[in-house]
Amino acid sequence: MAKKPVHKILVVDDDKFSRRLLEKFLDGEGFTVTKARNGAQALEMLAKEQFDLLITDVSMPRIGGLKLLEEVKGRYPMPAIVVTATDIDSETQRRSYSLGARKFMLKPLDREELLLTVRGILNNDEA
Repeated sequence: MAKKPVHKILVVDDDKFSRRLLEKFLDGEGFTVTKARNGAQALEMLAKEQFDLLITDVSMPRIGGLKLLEEVKGRYPMPAIVVTATDIDSETQRRSYSLGARKFMLKPLDREELLLTVRGILNNDEA
């Protein structure tokens, strides 16, 4: 029986605590997690490696989440995208979706909702 492939997730957040929390949680659920502390570092990683899912925070210095999505679009194989933010801003949410986000989630992230979202997105991508 063929072994199920491990999905690779890139987590981008300037908050060290948030990155570590997401890494620990998603790694514990069987995903391979790579972390980037900002959009610039994420772009370097995306140039070298392909990911199945990108989870990015909106508010980061230099290259924020939306700017990151603009840079990724058309340059790299587009991973599925989840955007996170600390507050609801309908313009940011609309822009996230227009740049390819599959889900917009508010922080603090609900672990169960996150897991359902990640699995749902990745399972749909396999079909």
